[in-house]
Amino acid sequence: MAIAWSDDYSTGDAEIDKQHKQLFQYLSELEEHMETGITEEYLGKFLNHLGIYTRSHFCYEEILMRQKQNPIAKKNQEQHDKLLDAYKHYLHRFEVEGVSDDLIKKLHDFLVSWLVNHILKIDTTLKDYVNK
Repeated sequence: MAIAWSDDYSTGDAEIDKQHKQLFQYLSELEEHMETGITEEYLGKFLNHLGIYTRSHFCYEEILMRQKQNPIAKKNQEQHDKLLDAYKHYLHRFEVEGVSDDLIKKLHDFLVSWLVNHILKIDTTLKDYVNK
């Protein structure tokens, strides 16, 4: 269930990699709480921190991609917008339904899949542009 950082996720930019590692840490903490039971207080804080951190990270990453003239910068931004739409969906579900096993599982699975796929397919393309 747990995902761990590996060099396969490296973008060539130390700050981006640091931020990605923090996102992996958020997921690790979520998984720890999934094993012991998630309270409404924890999930509310998790979603709040995730939303703030993700928006900040996306802003930094999008600026860097434009500065480095990465040709998929627009696609990256579009993918970020899709993640934020999904985030709003899960936040709304939490606000309406509260904590449920279904919500937690779907949120977790979505975040893991999105994070890994996005980093491997989009963000790692930065390697070719960071040192130019």
